[in-house]
Amino acid sequence: SSKMGVAQINLGSGTLLRPEAWTRLLYEVQLTTSIETASSVVSLSPESPDLFAHPFSVLVGNGRLPEMSEEAIKKLRDYLTYGGFLFIDDSSGLERSPFDTSVRKLLSQLFPTQPLVPLPSDHSLYRSFFLIDQPMGRVASSKWLEGITLGETTRVIVCRNDLSGALARSPDGRNLYPVTPGGESQRREALKLGINLMMYALTSNYKKDQAHVRQLMLEGRLE
Repeated sequence: SSKMGVAQINLGSGTLLRPEAWTRLLYEVQLTTSIETASSVVSLSPESPDLFAHPFSVLVGNGRLPEMSEEAIKKLRDYLTYGGFLFIDDSSGLERSPFDTSVRKLLSQLFPTQPLVPLPSDHSLYRSFFLIDQPMGRVASSKWLEGITLGETTRVIVCRNDLSGALARSPDGRNLYPVTPGGESQRREALKLGINLMMYALTSNYKKDQAHVRQLMLEGRLE
């Protein structure tokens, strides 16, 4: 039960795409870091109490989301407010899509006073494990990720570059989708982003805090 897993949010048809992408990411995280991971992905509704056992959740889609009940919105808000993390991946790879439009509507219902904004280049996510200059996925149409920050931690991150498309593999280990325009080097950068996302979900702003500690020590204000 202490192993890191992935909860894929199930909102019905079109939101259970590419679970194999997250299975691969779990494997790569265990291979690359000291984190012990589960071997499979679980599908959960927003109302499920089991969601609270998963610090990392994903919502993947390429079409318009169905309307969520007030109860589902409340439970998902509670999950994020109490420390959960949600990565939203637009698998269409389009700059603007029906999925993107409905995600923005959903997020405005979840957090009416907290805007979805581009993450700054010095955000802790970009250095939680690897140093990342630009978020990559199956495509590289968007130069930034967007997020909603609660307190000092970003609890929701939205990607329009189809990260899951870059990670997805068939059972025999072959990549399922071509990556454009950068090919395999771009796929490697997408994998780094996935690992960073999991590290950030677990460590929050640890990397930024550590940078502050080093600066304080250099200034002689902390021993």
